[in-house]
Amino acid sequence: MRAIRTPICSPCHQRGVSTLIFAVLVLALTAIVSLTTFDFVRQEQVLSNNDGRARQAFEAAEAGLAEALAYLGQGADRDNDDVIDPVFDTDSDGVGDSNRAAVGTATVEVATAEAGGQIAVTAIGFSDDRSATHVVSQRLSVTDPLPNDPSNPMIAKGKVEINGSATVHNQEGHSTIWSGGEVDLGSNNATATEVPDMGDSGYPLCMDTPMTCSTVSSSNKLSIGLDVIESDTSIGNLTPSELFQNFFGMTPENYRNSGLVTMETTPADANADVQLATHQVIWVDGDVSFTNNTSVGCSVAMQGNNLCSAAETEPSILIIDGNASFEGTPNFHGMVFVTGNASITGNMTVVGSIIIAGELSSDAGGSMDVFYNSAVLADLVNAGNRFGVAGTWKDF
Repeated sequence: MRAIRTPICSPCHQRGVSTLIFAVLVLALTAIVSLTTFDFVRQEQVLSNNDGRARQAFEAAEAGLAEALAYLGQGADRDNDDVIDPVFDTDSDGVGDSNRAAVGTATVEVATAEAGGQIAVTAIGFSDDRSATHVVSQRLSVTDPLPNDPSNPMIAKGKVEINGSATVHNQEGHSTIWSGGEVDLGSNNATATEVPDMGDSGYPLCMDTPMTCSTVSSSNKLSIGLDVIESDTSIGNLTPSELFQNFFGMTPENYRNSGLVTMETTPADANADVQLATHQVIWVDGDVSFTNNTSVGCSVAMQGNNLCSAAETEPSILIIDGNASFEGTPNFHGMVFVTGNASITGNMTVVGSIIIAGELSSDAGGSMDVFYNSAVLADLVNAGNRFGVAGTWKDF
């Protein structure tokens, strides 16, 4: 008898196919997830790198703007070529020579331009691969450190007593010494005041250009002319603080704390610190004696009563908060203000103006030359700090 064989069922053979298909699907899904994850990670990395480069460019731009504000705040034209300096001093000589600098691995370029009495500063930051850039800008404005220029070469709240020699020149007007006390020009033949000569062929137009008019003597040891105003109670009755406010617009204390002062020094350090100080607002805290051949407001040292050339003149404001003794041969271009008394025992030269909130005296061996110069006083605006103008910062 023949045995009957049972056929193998088809579904039983197809169980492996299902498993295979399921495995393939799982692998496909795993691959898709892996690829998606990889792409997500790659995009995250790209975004992170882009964000890092953008931040790098922004920080470079901000650093460039800050450097520009710091440099320009101390003087925009330090080489006196009537052009705003580049803001990066790469050779450390005090004068900017490049508008591009490295900030870490990034770089920044700074552009400047005159804008209605202000300076417009634009800083462009670049990432290390220069794929990202960022631009920031701000305007700078100067706060005038001497808002009310004096119109006299010499002003004193108290008496003026010349026992040595002194010559006070005003080629731009007919007023020389203005005092709240008596004026004694002493007995020295060399003591005189000088005003424009009306017989000058260029008079009166010459008074519009400083230091150009011919002059004649108006006051001397024998007589006091109309150019000297003495015992004027309008300044004699002022306090030293009130006299200071008349020219600087605020009290001495507020002025010192205003940010306008660019150099503070002590009596012990003053002689060294102020030497060749140009376009500075200097505050000396206390009684001081200038014993050296001090030159202030000129880029080169002046000897004796020589005058600084126009190209080298960078006038400064010297404020002495106390009494002052001028020995040696001090030479000042700009404004000198003494809150106390001043004595002159050396050979002193002032181009601009000198104001004494106390009394002024000259010893027998002392001599003094004062030249009024409105152009020098007007240029003192460049001694002031430049500040970023509120509301002008832009982040492009």
